[in-house]
Amino acid sequence: MKKFLLPVLFIGVFAACQKENETSIIQSDVQPTEAKIAGITSISVPATYSQKLLMELYSTVSCATCPDSDQKFKNYATAHPDKIYGVNIHTADGMNSTQFMVLDALYTITQYSSGSFNRLPYAGTPVIHKTKWATSNMVNTCLAKTAKCGLKINSAFTGNVLNTTVTAGFAQSMTGNYSLSVYLMENGVTGTGFGFNQANYYNNIAGSQWYQLGNPIIGYVHNNVLRKVATPGTGTPIASTNIIPGGSYTSTLNIDCTGYNKANLYVIAFINKVGTSSTTHEIMNVQQVKAGLNKAFD
Repeated sequence: MKKFLLPVLFIGVFAACQKENETSIIQSDVQPTEAKIAGITSISVPATYSQKLLMELYSTVSCATCPDSDQKFKNYATAHPDKIYGVNIHTADGMNSTQFMVLDALYTITQYSSGSFNRLPYAGTPVIHKTKWATSNMVNTCLAKTAKCGLKINSAFTGNVLNTTVTAGFAQSMTGNYSLSVYLMENGVTGTGFGFNQANYYNNIAGSQWYQLGNPIIGYVHNNVLRKVATPGTGTPIASTNIIPGGSYTSTLNIDCTGYNKANLYVIAFINKVGTSSTTHEIMNVQQVKAGLNKAFD
């Protein structure tokens, strides 16, 4: 399988293609001690949670094998409904996200058509090429873990602003540094030109679902596209005093969705361990909801 090295020289050029630079976001955090002072009823959280998996996919439209990695993710998500979520993090194209550079700095992304499975390492790296996904057994490894925490999401639109409240709940104490991350993503993204037309390695491969669709594919439908990072970098730190059995942490964010199709927007929230090396980061659990709706702890 041909490997696609990053077109580093073009990353800066296409950074301007990003619709917004995660600036229209207002955040406020409520920790249990503050809630008591304010007279707010303390949050009741479950004693157990179900373990979920976030696949972070690294993409660009010049990657001719990326349609196949998209399909492989869909197959995993279909096989494990409401257990596996995905986000396509683009660079050097019309859907460019600066989060690509943040994650590249954490664990070095050398190939497209690759992804991370809850940021856990396989064979010494947390970035796994799609050709190894099936043999890595990372899906089962991630889902077999006992969840130590979970999330619920409430969201509602006020005009073009998505008012989002995310609560992280904890079933046990955990050592290390943990943060809450919140992404806004969009399905059904299309466009024309170099920034959206998808290169297609499979155009002349009979039997492929992308056979004779063109190379590039004009009007390719991009899904799970990362649009905004509501909690920049590695997320908003969660104090260790919150990470206890029955503990919780709540963050309220107002996300400007101007320019996006509100009917196709989703919120992904996850609790991640911020490690000290490329192989010591981990997403502890993740939750997803359609923008404007609510998702309870589960």
